[in-house]
Amino acid sequence: CSGGTTTRCAADGHWTLDLRKNYRQIHYDSDSNEVEVGGGITMSMLIKELSRNNRSFPIGLSGLTGIGYILTGGISPISRGHGLAIDHILKLKGFWGSGEPFEINRPSSISNENEKTNWSGLCGAAPFLGIITAIKLRTQKANKLYIREVILNKDQLIYYIKKAEEWPSNISLSWIWGDEIKAFIAIELINKSKPKEINNMLEKPPLSIKYKDFCIDNINDLPPFSLPLNKDELNINNHSEVLGVLGKEWGDNCQDLVNRLESFMISRPNKYCYIAAQQLGGKTTIEEGNYSSFIHRNSIWKPWINASWIAGNIQAREVSLSWLKSVWDGLETQCPGVHIAQLHQHLPWHQKEIEKAFGNHLSTLKKLKLKKDPYKSLPIL
Repeated sequence: CSGGTTTRCAADGHWTLDLRKNYRQIHYDSDSNEVEVGGGITMSMLIKELSRNNRSFPIGLSGLTGIGYILTGGISPISRGHGLAIDHILKLKGFWGSGEPFEINRPSSISNENEKTNWSGLCGAAPFLGIITAIKLRTQKANKLYIREVILNKDQLIYYIKKAEEWPSNISLSWIWGDEIKAFIAIELINKSKPKEINNMLEKPPLSIKYKDFCIDNINDLPPFSLPLNKDELNINNHSEVLGVLGKEWGDNCQDLVNRLESFMISRPNKYCYIAAQQLGGKTTIEEGNYSSFIHRNSIWKPWINASWIAGNIQAREVSLSWLKSVWDGLETQCPGVHIAQLHQHLPWHQKEIEKAFGNHLSTLKKLKLKKDPYKSLPIL
């Protein structure tokens, strides 16, 4: 636990290892522009420290997540221009499930197969294999971000998805569909781009679209990416499960897919259930050396499905999880991959999820787990 986002942290018969007290170190090296962080830090803490040195890192839509965000892939609004968070890892320290300590550097072409296998297992499947206590990361120059926040209807969402698939890699689209559809366009201002030039690139939205434009100094200042809730609703104790899927560009299938999503939104069990998506592409499709377990490098979209219910209501839980599974089934043709950002070994579709996440690489991971977690202390594969 570093960010505290797993659904199993309070489960009966389970244990939680909380790294937030003793592993919160952040050491930035101004000569190499590299940073070493402890396993108990959040992405918000990382960006705040880096911003003091005019450096940045591709964190996600929330600064509350911990290093699990990085280790499971790490999809950011600036990933199209900089790659996945996982691609910035240079060194890993920690303990295998067996208790054996390790300190591993990123492999090179002359590394042996054992070194490459260990690294690729930890980069993408670490929760199943070991506990990471420190990571060394490559950073990049901090650039301002130009944000367009828009409220869309279904047809306008289709328009923006199609446009986004043509955008350069410094622009990305994220959207969330609840009672309304809210979208964020994030533009990294590189090469001294001016807001006016960006406006021309995006085209002025039709008058029917509600939008606002603003600049932020770093990615930690992104507006909240969540459903709008009133004061009373914030106090409701909701539990949830989230499933992320991955697929190529939607192109000519976009209208059919969005129509399908609309039907799922009409049938959602409650207003806290939603569907959202982030855009990939650009540098996320490239992995130097192929040294990770994130195998879906051809993905352009990561939709995710959030099933929610009031804590303790078993029947509502079953209805919401059934809705999640039906949405997954409806998206699977176009989005066949899975992004493991939350663990679901307690749910009946866990095995399918694992197979969709790791594909042919799964057999290698299972062999590695037998060696590195022989007592099965960590989540099952």
